[in-house]
Amino acid sequence: MNDYLQLLQTYFPYVAKGATITLQLTIVALLGSVALGLLTTFAKLANLRLLRVVATIYIELIRATPALLQLFIIYFGLTSFGLRLDPFTAASITLSLVGGAYAAEIFRAGIEAVDTGQFEAARSLGMSTPLAMRRIILPQAAVIILPPFTNFVISMIKDTSLALTISVPEIMYRSYDASSQSYRSMAIYSMAAILYLAICLPLSAFAKALEKRKASR
Repeated sequence: MNDYLQLLQTYFPYVAKGATITLQLTIVALLGSVALGLLTTFAKLANLRLLRVVATIYIELIRATPALLQLFIIYFGLTSFGLRLDPFTAASITLSLVGGAYAAEIFRAGIEAVDTGQFEAARSLGMSTPLAMRRIILPQAAVIILPPFTNFVISMIKDTSLALTISVPEIMYRSYDASSQSYRSMAIYSMAAILYLAICLPLSAFAKALEKRKASR
């Protein structure tokens, strides 16, 4: 026990510094995911067939290939075209692309869950389609979207661990480094688990509370 406490005192602050990078990467990737997700959702719901086809190809391509492969293509593959990205930027772009595809499906499902009569009523009052979407449909869809989107955020936090493979100094990278130095893998990785639990459990509880509140209505 004393040995573990000493190990905790030595390595936990180092591993914990990775949480800052993990959260920064998550925030940047979430902003990119929401932007791409909304654009893709509106493309999927558009009357123009070309937009629907492009959005569908993007979603299916992302969902049918591993995120790690996409990360390697962006970080290593683009160097063949003379484009060299730093690890954090490459990880942010990859997670944004991956998250955008999944966010689009969440947003689309939320919008389609709103009664079509709401949109028809808004149009009958003289609202344009964008105005009806902004004032009537999206606020109602947001209530439906929030619980699954919270779970999506949790998944995004965990997916940042992929950045370990290109040396982004997030939680898993620092855990791996500390484990290599100390030769105490179980103890070090348990510290990483504690950090992920501290970040994700409150969000998980929040998502469950939202789902219960939605079910009680």
